[in-house]
Amino acid sequence: MRIYALERRKQMGMQSRIRICFILSHIPQGGAERQTINLIKGLNTSLYELTLIIYANTEVFYREVLDLPVKIFMHQSPETGKLRRNINNAIYLRKVLLNNDFDVLHTLLFHNGFWVRLLAPGKYSNRIVYSIRNGLENLSRAEKLIEKLMVKRSRVITNSQKVMHQYLDMVGRKYRMRVTNIYNGIDETQFISENPPKVTDQIIIGTVGRQTALKNQIQALEAIGSIYGKYALHFYLIGDKNQDGYLSNLNYVRKENIGDYVTILDSQPDISVYYKMMNVFILSSFTESCPNVLFEAMLAKCLCIVSSGANSDHFISDGINGFVYDGSTEMLTSKLISAIELIRNGQFETIVDNGQKFAIGNFSLSAMISNYEMVYQSIVDKQRELA
Repeated sequence: MRIYALERRKQMGMQSRIRICFILSHIPQGGAERQTINLIKGLNTSLYELTLIIYANTEVFYREVLDLPVKIFMHQSPETGKLRRNINNAIYLRKVLLNNDFDVLHTLLFHNGFWVRLLAPGKYSNRIVYSIRNGLENLSRAEKLIEKLMVKRSRVITNSQKVMHQYLDMVGRKYRMRVTNIYNGIDETQFISENPPKVTDQIIIGTVGRQTALKNQIQALEAIGSIYGKYALHFYLIGDKNQDGYLSNLNYVRKENIGDYVTILDSQPDISVYYKMMNVFILSSFTESCPNVLFEAMLAKCLCIVSSGANSDHFISDGINGFVYDGSTEMLTSKLISAIELIRNGQFETIVDNGQKFAIGNFSLSAMISNYEMVYQSIVDKQRELA
């Protein structure tokens, strides 16, 4: 419950606020970055003193953070080679952590988890919260070794049961007490819609996510290309263009000459506008942990189609609150045709209603914040016991 931290503070006779420092390399559009902003916005500043370190790039996609009650340390790495940039960033991060005192360090994503756990001074032992947001199938041997060596330095938060078990299988079940699962929380007020997206002469289909090979957006393009002509449609592919998959997506559209009914866009500041246009939402990723974009689309009452690899904790039940396909282009195409037929026949509303109810019931922002508060408080309580 949200009152947990306040009540616990009263019990311990503690008057000072808990000092939490969030640490990210930069803030592009993405789920980890949005989660950080939501935590900063949602934590009660009468209980918490908040700091944000952006240690590698002054890029800030979510400009709203600049107006929040959080102290920000920001660093732009020099335009040099990668090695020199990493060294420069590491020196900066180490210096800030040495010169300040925080009760809890909270970082997200593998590369941030690596640098924070490597560079944090000894005074932060057992004060680091490290949130994992992706499946672990594609970690290299070196990355797996890093996790095994560094697990002792942090409390690890996964955002799906699938990833929690993957992580424990990797580092060892003896670390079970260091690992907690907390599902992502979505700001439903931003995405929720009373009615499904309007059905017009053109069926609007879309996908949202970083344009990387892992997101497998090429498959969605292939499925769209195979049915165009049978149906009037338009496909929006929206996500960060500064990724390795953008040129592959663009080249495929040009090669197949499908640009008339495919629009590729960079990250959009108000993505909710696009969700509320999409009759069908496709998530074709090879793997996902707890995909915010899926729940955002469900809140907007899009008819969602998800690959089995992206449906990690069985968020979608096939035919009940969306559609699930086996990862093949053939089955994606089949599910896409079924979705379009349901929409054209006006038989889809029960499915999208079920999807919205599921997202509201399982991925509330308040539940996520409360669960993190309990983690923060447990770290502070443990430190006080050791003092």
